[in-house]
Amino acid sequence: MAKLKRSLFIGLGGTGLRSILHTKKRFIDTYGEIPPMTAFLALDTDGDSKNTVLDSNLGDQRIGLDSSEFLYIKVHSPQEVLKQQAELFNFVPIENRPLLVSLKDGAGQVRSNGRFATHFNYGAIEHAIQSKLTSILNADSISNKKFEVNGDDVEVNMMFSVAGGTGSGTFLDIAYIVKEVSKSINANVGVSIIGFAILPDVFNAMMTGPAMANVLPNGYGALYDLDYLMHHNFDKKPLEIKYANKTIEIVTPPFDLVFTINNSDKNANTYTKINDLSELIGLAMFTGASELSGSMASSYDNVKTVIAGGSMKVEDKQSWACGLGLSELYYDGNKLGNIYAHKASVAIINNLITPETNSFDLDDIFISDAKIRENNGDENNDLIDSLLSENPSIPYNFIQDEKSIETEAASYLGNISETAKKEIIENFNFKQREVNEKLDKFIVDHINKASGVGNVERFLNALTKHVNVFLEEMKAEEKEKNLNDKAYRNQLSQNISELKELSYMQKKFGSSLNDTRDGIIQAVNIVASNLHEVYRRQHAIIFFNQLLLTIDSHHSRVKDIMFKLTNIAEDCESRFIGLQNQINEVPKKFVKELHRDFVNKVKVSDTDLSISDFIKSISNDHNNGLYDYSEMTDKLIYDAFWFFSKELPKALEYRNRKIDDILSSYSTEELNDMIKELIIKSNPLWSYNYKGHVVNRQHHEAFIVGVPNSSNSVFVKDNLFTNLLGTNQKANFNSTNMHDRIVIYRMEATVPIYAVSNMALYEEKSKLSSINHHIDANWLVKMEQEGFDIYPTKREDHSLEYWVFGLIYDFIKYDGKNYLAYSRKHGDPIKGFWFVLGKYRDEAFDEFKRRKLQVEFKKMIDDKVSTLGETGNQKLIAEVVSELNYVDKFSKRDFEMEELDDSKMSRVRELFSNEILFVTDLEA
Repeated sequence: MAKLKRSLFIGLGGTGLRSILHTKKRFIDTYGEIPPMTAFLALDTDGDSKNTVLDSNLGDQRIGLDSSEFLYIKVHSPQEVLKQQAELFNFVPIENRPLLVSLKDGAGQVRSNGRFATHFNYGAIEHAIQSKLTSILNADSISNKKFEVNGDDVEVNMMFSVAGGTGSGTFLDIAYIVKEVSKSINANVGVSIIGFAILPDVFNAMMTGPAMANVLPNGYGALYDLDYLMHHNFDKKPLEIKYANKTIEIVTPPFDLVFTINNSDKNANTYTKINDLSELIGLAMFTGASELSGSMASSYDNVKTVIAGGSMKVEDKQSWACGLGLSELYYDGNKLGNIYAHKASVAIINNLITPETNSFDLDDIFISDAKIRENNGDENNDLIDSLLSENPSIPYNFIQDEKSIETEAASYLGNISETAKKEIIENFNFKQREVNEKLDKFIVDHINKASGVGNVERFLNALTKHVNVFLEEMKAEEKEKNLNDKAYRNQLSQNISELKELSYMQKKFGSSLNDTRDGIIQAVNIVASNLHEVYRRQHAIIFFNQLLLTIDSHHSRVKDIMFKLTNIAEDCESRFIGLQNQINEVPKKFVKELHRDFVNKVKVSDTDLSISDFIKSISNDHNNGLYDYSEMTDKLIYDAFWFFSKELPKALEYRNRKIDDILSSYSTEELNDMIKELIIKSNPLWSYNYKGHVVNRQHHEAFIVGVPNSSNSVFVKDNLFTNLLGTNQKANFNSTNMHDRIVIYRMEATVPIYAVSNMALYEEKSKLSSINHHIDANWLVKMEQEGFDIYPTKREDHSLEYWVFGLIYDFIKYDGKNYLAYSRKHGDPIKGFWFVLGKYRDEAFDEFKRRKLQVEFKKMIDDKVSTLGETGNQKLIAEVVSELNYVDKFSKRDFEMEELDDSKMSRVRELFSNEILFVTDLEA
């Protein structure tokens, strides 16, 4: 029973949709179905993306998203919507508002357009997410012997690109909508959100030009926005997202973990196809929900702990970006079995359509059995003898009345003719039925044998030739018999004339009378016999002509069968060549395919095949076996071969071989080389550069290895895998019960987002762009006010010093509402050069640093000290530190000391403590 984590896979935009489709494909290929604790949801502003499909490994099945798994977040007439609901959509940057042209065929690579579509369709999005989460949580009530729920919590895997408009513009809102919806699902169920973000580089590598103009700037804007929310002080200054019928207060970062996925690793191994990255991420998400989910969750928890502890910070920048790598060792026995099956089908067909060398006598065998041989004159009269006897059964024996001999002879011959015609028709019909039945049976019997189609095709060719020979002989003999009929009738007439010319005395006493009578009797019998011979030839001609038509009909059927089988053989050949080419083509960078080592060794020998077994396999459905193929479609015939061949012992042997059985055939040296290759392939798809900031820390790096059975896998035995890892690398092995693959999931954590390679390029392109690449103009104002930056801001040596002296020397004051600073550079002359730093002390200090007032304050402080003089200044400082007068007289605090115990005042407490420590040092 598979133990799987409750998982919702959300794909945003076209790239996200394709990734979760790959995840869905993995579930179907592995388990044959979608487990009940698993759900999928894709959102896109392009309705056509729903038509995206993938081919399953389980045959001709195509995998797509059903109607409940796709939400089309289109917006008709967005400009009108913006005008009518300006307050609701005030987050759209001013410079981007003209770009709200159409949101039915995509977001036009404008991030704020994607967000606009999210806000417009909020109700539908909320309902779809709620429906999916509810179905997942109901999974434990479903009676299913194949699956078991692993844990109570739900993991939401969200996949998106930061380069486009839809995915990049929606991912932050969708994360918070998931958090909001999950509150109402089940209070006892935890919901974690894992983000998988594809960086812009792969899109930039695919093409250039205007279509890619926003790709890199979008990446910068998206990661900047995300970094702000991952750093935000939610305790003190919550943000809000306002939808038409709901306001979500942001009180936590959007994601528990975020994997940033580039198109190359630290060794510059580069992906140039977005689908390859989508497939890798799809496999990663599947792996996280599969039997490896326990180890994955443990590793995720470790990373969350590291992030929360702050040990991975670089100066003031939180590290939250994780790297992801994955490699897969895969043995596709199914493909090899299919190759074998298709080759076997070709071999069977080739056997069937190729005649045997000893099949040349089939026509003679049939002719003899059917008794239709007619050649060499009267040597072989099988057919005509069966149609009519040579002579009439009642001969003409005596002349009853010489005076009416002509009438008498004509009457006898007429009777003979009528009797012969009636008899020959009856015999003809019987013979024709008999021969046709024999021919049908002969064809069916012989076509359903080894080489049957070829043998029968050859037989029908030869039979046609033989029958044509018989026919020509019959025609020649009929012509001869017709000529004889004239001669014999003339002779009869002469004999009758002679009888009439005899005198009375000759008739009475002459011997010539008897001779003449005998001549007439003989002549009548000769004419009668010749009539039989004529009729026999005439009907033989008819018989053979009709037999030729029958043979031709059979021949057409056999040729049609031959044509169909030839086409199917070509189709099977194309299929196995296609499979061979698939296996031999450039492999996916993260996959090592073991079946490559065997694809060119798939052979079909004659001893593997039994034609009689194939014939038996089709005889249950078709009484005439192969002969019925003339009336069947190519598809049905192909299926007959496929269903037989795919169950052949060797086809099943290829399919049923387990990957550990395959690995056992390799030497230790070969296995070591294989594992090294897989470790390299699993390098996380990212690289990073701290840009001169000194960092002395060890990244968290984990290998989670899924093997069929962790107790006896080849990779586990003798520590083959672990012996090849570095000193700081460890592997956790888990049983997956997937016997066709080994999966190596590798994660590296964490770095600040600024350190991820190419961020500087994204920033450079962003500065050159004419549009705004942030999703919320209001948030952007807050970022600027707070002096937020994705890069580390080193605390300058004198920032706290000048802040404290600014308070002491009255260059900073609190007016009851706000902290104000004096500055001739930043202040308002009308207001005496004073300007607002912030309402709260920590905000004011941040603004003080952001405005870089230290330089100006240093000069003002130096001037003040000069004015006071050395003695006067020392006296003032002594007063400040005496009994720590700074706290009550000089600090200009806007709070009571006991308020610092409130958790919401944690940043103020930290700042004020540092101020006191600084003042204490002045006393020393």
